[in-house]
Formats: sequence, structure tokens, C-alpha cells
Amino acid sequence: MASPTVFSQIIQLIPRTEFEAIVARHNGDARTRSLDCWSWFGALLFGQLSGHDSIRAIERVFAHQDPKMEKLGFGPIRRSTLADANAARPVAILEELFQYCLHRAYEVAPKRHRLRFAGDVFALDSTTIELCLKLCPWARFHHEKSGKGAVKLHTAIDIANQLPQFAIITDGRQHDIKVARQNLAFNPGDTVVMDKGYIDYGWMNDLNVGGVTFVTRAKDNCQFKVVECRETNRTRGILVDQTIYLKSQRGGRYQGVLRRIRYRHPDTGKRLTFLTNNFELAASTICSIYKSRWDVELFFKTIKQNLRIKKFLGTTVNAVKSQILVALIAYVLVQILRYALKTTISITDAVAVVGTLLFLREPISRLLGALPRVTRHPPSLQLCLAL
Repeated sequence: MASPTVFSQIIQLIPRTEFEAIVARHNGDARTRSLDCWSWFGALLFGQLSGHDSIRAIERVFAHQDPKMEKLGFGPIRRSTLADANAARPVAILEELFQYCLHRAYEVAPKRHRLRFAGDVFALDSTTIELCLKLCPWARFHHEKSGKGAVKLHTAIDIANQLPQFAIITDGRQHDIKVARQNLAFNPGDTVVMDKGYIDYGWMNDLNVGGVTFVTRAKDNCQFKVVECRETNRTRGILVDQTIYLKSQRGGRYQGVLRRIRYRHPDTGKRLTFLTNNFELAASTICSIYKSRWDVELFFKTIKQNLRIKKFLGTTVNAVKSQILVALIAYVLVQILRYALKTTISITDAVAVVGTLLFLREPISRLLGALPRVTRHPPSLQLCLAL
């Protein structure tokens, strides 16, 4: 018996009954005649995984009632109905579906991060996604004469398993720290690593009071007084390890002392200054924690390049948010496959393989598994050389 297609194996990670329950909670299929939410989501997911970045291309795949698509429950799709669905279907359906997929991923994901201490570590950041201001006048970002608009995707990556914890989509002018103050909550024992854009001493004080560890870069104009200096190992790049308190008016919003670590990169010679409220870990571990922030940059690179959210199928707020959320869902589904198969293939390569072979009838375990071993020379050639 032939294997189901790769696309079928991916989308079946989401039980149809679970999907319909989510749709029912948000009245997603109310007053719909020809395109239900399942077909709408399937079309967007296929477009993300395959790289089809136009409604016309997706229409050609779904319009001819292909038996493979009918078997998955997808009806024919036309450009006009897909465009209308992108503009009108509740984004809350995709937000809840993203959280469901994230829960499924944690059931098979590795439990420990590569840093040797207890607790979860989250890399917090945002990325700007440019839009054409003429087509999306609601996405004003730069000066109107520049013609550029943008939205921002805010998230935090769990560095143990490269999974995004949430997706907050705002206009491009929204400042990172404002989103953090209004929307983010972490659990006691968590560690949050972030860049200088998130420095707000009042918010950092709230994290400290809530039992959350943070690691960030110090601003150049940070005013402080040294309370204590600890011995450092300069051969490992640790120049300074101090206990400080902040002297500025804004710094006064942080109640208590901070740890200041000055680090010199052994290869580039670049000097970095970190602030943290963790006084237990070694200074080298604090530096390693901040280095792990690069994981969120790799995540954004994968989302933008491999899942292609640079070109959008619609120009409304609803359409843009829907496509970003489906891209995140596609990312999490591929991660579920990687963790379930315990493969060593990177997420970038896995997304590329899946996207190229969506209609191949082959077990995904074979596509994402180890490559077959081959000898340098074919056996027949080796025999000829021996003779």
C-alpha cells in the first residue's frame, strides 16, 4: 500500500475533530457557503510549506478537486473566496490552533536545554516585517514618502527546543518594551535573555520580584556605583564581575543590586557588558546565556526565508496576521516531526526537504532520517581496479 503524501502526514498532526472544535468556539464557519475554515487553513499551510506566494498559484493546486486533496477534506478553492476568507475569518482560530500545536510539540520535545542549570531559558526579541505602505496604509512605519510600512512579530524562543512561546503581532512603530510590559508574563524560576531594547528598570524590577532571572546588555550611559568586586578569570575573557546599584533617576525604579559582568570575546576582542539579577551562576555561564539569544535570530531567519513571510496573500490586517500565524504553525508542525523522529537534521533543512517534496508518497521518517551510506567507489569499479 502506497504511503500518504508528505503534506497529508503533516496536516494529520492536527486532528480534524480538534480543529472543528476550535472553529466552533469562534464561529468560524458561520455564514460560509463554499470555503470552510479547514480548506482555508489547508490552503494557507500548503502555501507556506511549498513556497507558493500568490493566491493564483494556490488556486491551481486546489481548484481541480485533486483526489489527494479531497481525501484530506479540502474542497475546491477560488481566488476570490480565498481572498475574502483571508480578510474576514477570525484570527483567533489560528491563535488557538498555534497554542494547540505548541502543546503537542512539548509532548515530544527534549526536556533539558544545553546550559547546565535548572529552569527554562527564553530568548526574547522581535522582528520587523516590511510591507508596502501603498497597499497596506494601516502599517505606517517610516515617513510616508518612503513608501514603507511594517508589522512587528514579538516572541520568545525556548532555547531547549527552539519553540516560540507566543506570537504578538503589532504595527511596526510599537516599541518592544511597551509590548513586554503590557503582554508578557513569565513564571518564577524562568530565565529571560534580551537585548538593550528591553531595558526598563521598572519592568526588570517586576521580573526580579516575581522570581524571574534576566540577562541583558547594559546601555552605554548606565550610571552605577560598585558595591563589590569578585575575582575573575581573565584567560576566559571575564574582565569584571561586580555587584552594583543604579544611580540614575530611571535606575531608581530597580530596587536592589544588580550584577555587572564585563566580557571580552576571545576571537574578535569585542567587549560586552551584561546586567543580571543572578548572583549564583558562574560569570562564564551568564555569558553563555546571553550567547544563546542568537537562537531567536535564527528562528526569525527561518520564518522569513524558509517559510516566506516576505510576500503576503492579502493586504488587510487580518490577512497579514493570518499568514504569519500559519507560518508559525507550519514551523511548529515540522518541529514536532523532528522531535518525534529524533532526527539530527536541522529545522532549516527539514523545512526545505518538506517543502520540496509535499506530494511525494514517502514516509517522512525516511526523508528526515539518516542518509544512506555509500562507498567512495562502486563495487564493480573496485573489482576492476583489483584486477
